[in-house]
Amino acid sequence: MAEPSAKILRRTVDGEADKIDRISALPQSVLLSILSRLDLKEAAATSVLSTTWRDLFLQLPKIELTFDIYGNPSDHPRLFHIFTLLAHRVLRERNPEAPIRSLNVSVRNFTERMEKDYRSLLMSAAAAVSTYKVQQFDLSLMFRLITKSLKIFIPPAIFTSETLTSLRLTLSAGWDVPENVWLPNVTVVHFLPFLLVDENCVQRFLDRCPRLEDMMFKMKDEGKVKNLCMSSSTVKSVMLGWDLKDESETSITVKSESLLRLTLSLNRTHTVNVNAPNLKFFSIKGKALELNMIQSVPSIEEAVIASDCMLEFSNLNNFYSRSEKACTFFGELQNLTLLHISEPIMKALYVSKPELPTFRNMYKIKLIPDYSLDDFSRYWIAKVLFNLFQNCPNLKVLCFEKAFDNYFGEVDLESVFPTSMVQNLKELEIFNYRGRDMEYKLVEFFMNNGRSLEIVYLRKYDLMPNTSTWKRKQRERISSFLTSSEDCEIIFR
Repeated sequence: MAEPSAKILRRTVDGEADKIDRISALPQSVLLSILSRLDLKEAAATSVLSTTWRDLFLQLPKIELTFDIYGNPSDHPRLFHIFTLLAHRVLRERNPEAPIRSLNVSVRNFTERMEKDYRSLLMSAAAAVSTYKVQQFDLSLMFRLITKSLKIFIPPAIFTSETLTSLRLTLSAGWDVPENVWLPNVTVVHFLPFLLVDENCVQRFLDRCPRLEDMMFKMKDEGKVKNLCMSSSTVKSVMLGWDLKDESETSITVKSESLLRLTLSLNRTHTVNVNAPNLKFFSIKGKALELNMIQSVPSIEEAVIASDCMLEFSNLNNFYSRSEKACTFFGELQNLTLLHISEPIMKALYVSKPELPTFRNMYKIKLIPDYSLDDFSRYWIAKVLFNLFQNCPNLKVLCFEKAFDNYFGEVDLESVFPTSMVQNLKELEIFNYRGRDMEYKLVEFFMNNGRSLEIVYLRKYDLMPNTSTWKRKQRERISSFLTSSEDCEIIFR
């Protein structure tokens, strides 16, 4: 290490000897590493230590600007103004030769009286993105209270960067993606949420991001957009949420040969068309009038099917037509290894009674329950599950997200779970365990009959204090069940 300068020498109080400020003598890279472990306010406070530290915090490669103040809301605008003054200094006074690797701006408890300072802060952040060659930019804005429809201004410069590789915008207010976009090196984009301007706005954005791989969009509109098509030759992961304010029917078409993961969350009536022959993971939740796979998808390994195709049908022909299409879609998943399945698709499978394929690779099934008290629908589900389990000869893990007392109605468990399936099962999992009769019944049934059972994993329901811990009587009751497997272990969580 180089000999410290005279400015780093310190004299003791009695004047007898000089001592070295060894921390300040460390290389700048080490000092910056120390500062990176502090929040911005603490890092800025080190500027009073010596001339070495004076502007050191301005050179940090990772900038975290976080305003998260509680207390008297009337004082928030004044505190936020002070915060923005510090943020401006951090973003404007640093050495232009010191690039910013990551810039994170997070504002909580935002009120409309803070809007002027917030706009100024965003302008500084946008300038910093280009000036300091920012690679990752995260912007988060959470309101305390919205008293009117507020639209947030996003500086266009954020969307025209040659250096950004990651752009995440989480804003609890309306905003538009500008038409002028050029992000040639961005690979990750998360927009939660934004307003759909027209049917082509998403595709326009994709066309201006030639290296995009990871895309997460949550979209809002007022029923103006009816058809949404997106196509990309580079995207590998898509998470798409569409929040409609009316009940109008819409369609979504996703086309990509590079796509490996597709997650859809839909809360209104959608027709979904997927053209992604190399897809490995597919998840759909919410409502979907139709599910269509344009090409065969033998590559899919894991699927979450938790959407309802059987609601709001106009007549019986429409009802049966939807059921058949849902079954055709389900038949495309014959190479699955993991399946998370909810009850609406089971109802479709019961109505159409298709000949299910043999799911030879199926290793795990997770059941996602509905909460209908319709005994007839319970019977449907029991019949479909029996057929499904019969066609999964290598199933090893069965998981219940939740098992309530009316899960299978009054039917015997032998009519739900084939003997061969029970005897080959290695692991039983029940989450959100509350100590209900059906839960004890399931555990006892599988422990009594599961010859290959190795693990019974039970996780307590932890959202309520009186159900979040295991009681001694509950443990003892479960442990007393006879087991046909000598190696079965019960895990309580």
